[in-house]
Amino acid sequence: MATTQIMNTLAIHSQAGKESIVTDRSPGEEASQTYKTGAPLSRDGSSAELEIWPGTTSSATIVGIAVGDATGTAGSTVRYYEANDYNIFEGSLINNSTAYVLLGTEVGAAYSLIASGNNWYIDISDTTTKLVEVVGLISAVGDTNPRVKFRFIGSRQANVLQA
Repeated sequence: MATTQIMNTLAIHSQAGKESIVTDRSPGEEASQTYKTGAPLSRDGSSAELEIWPGTTSSATIVGIAVGDATGTAGSTVRYYEANDYNIFEGSLINNSTAYVLLGTEVGAAYSLIASGNNWYIDISDTTTKLVEVVGLISAVGDTNPRVKFRFIGSRQANVLQA
């Protein structure tokens, strides 16, 4: 029976190789950040400090998913789950700002991410940016606001050298 799931922000699903949270103490957090746990992080182009990923049309690569909220203070320690080939994340699917019903054909497709308030979701309406790839289903086909497993596409991972 199809159900409507609660929309939840991005989170770690499983770790197969690197078994810990990464801690970035230097250069740390960019000034005036307001992101919350689950936000995708990238590096500032000039200072290399960690900041919230700028958004759907950005070509910035992803460092990882924030483990805690931003402090708002430049240079503060940032903890995150690294975007790499070993970490599988989970997220809710959305169609821009509209609820989405899981078809089951999303596995293998690449999408972008979109923010709604302080939460981040996988935006099935943006197949141009191609930031993440759906690798498995958590929710049942027919569910609304479904949860899926995903990974960051290799060329969009900031800390991993791709062949």
